[in-house]
Amino acid sequence: MKRWGVVLATALVLGGLPQGGRTEPEEAPAPFVTLEALPLGIPMGNLPETARARAETVLGGSVFGQRVTGIRYRSREAVFQFLLDHPDFAASIARALKLGEYRVTPLEDGYWGDDNRGAQGTIRVLHADGGRRLFHLEGRYDPRGLPAIAGQLLVLLEFRHAEDGEGGSVVDSSLTGHVRIDTPVVGVIAQVVGALSRPLVERAVERKVRRFFRTAARVSRWAHDEPEQLVAALDGHPEIPQGPTLAAFRQILLADRPPAWARDPFHLLPQHSGDP
Repeated sequence: MKRWGVVLATALVLGGLPQGGRTEPEEAPAPFVTLEALPLGIPMGNLPETARARAETVLGGSVFGQRVTGIRYRSREAVFQFLLDHPDFAASIARALKLGEYRVTPLEDGYWGDDNRGAQGTIRVLHADGGRRLFHLEGRYDPRGLPAIAGQLLVLLEFRHAEDGEGGSVVDSSLTGHVRIDTPVVGVIAQVVGALSRPLVERAVERKVRRFFRTAARVSRWAHDEPEQLVAALDGHPEIPQGPTLAAFRQILLADRPPAWARDPFHLLPQHSGDP
């Protein structure tokens, strides 16, 4: 989730312009709404006092908001929920599979995140239920050649699993994000960018968010389709803590999977290579 905050802040400050002459293939646009019609979806009165204060701080000074929808990929709900509730373990999987350099460390009231690309800060879960997580992120981003950006981010992740009609399941999810920039000069720039180039910024943010979730989808599909291979890749890997969390994850991955002998063709009599 930290990556989402970096994407939004970077797009705000740089106006969503492609860097270094690189271009990305266009994707079919998904529905989204902007801050003027962007409800949070969770009543503030349902949050504890400290969580409500953090959320209201962001919403009261938000300079940009956007909703990205239509994020869909193969996923098993138990695996999805486990990784969502163990972000430090999920980050270790990303490192083990060489999909990112994220570092997430548990704190007393949340997590410390570092994406190894200049973004660092705290991540707190303000609300959690069966199909939603509300995150508050607070930190700074130090882009090369540009001033450091301090800010806060409120992200609502909504998700729902359903059968895919082929014996598996898929997850449909959406993200609603609000950004507050706490660096004064950058905040002014962000407001100007938001007023003059909002459609451009929105398209750039959506492309970057979707690219990030394509990475998440790769891990999810692997866990969905070939859980034994994923277990083998994690067992003994130096980036993966070999302890109770891995054991619990292994149990979830392999739950309801038939043993290897049950997936082999059955023959009443022994088979020999010379048999017709």
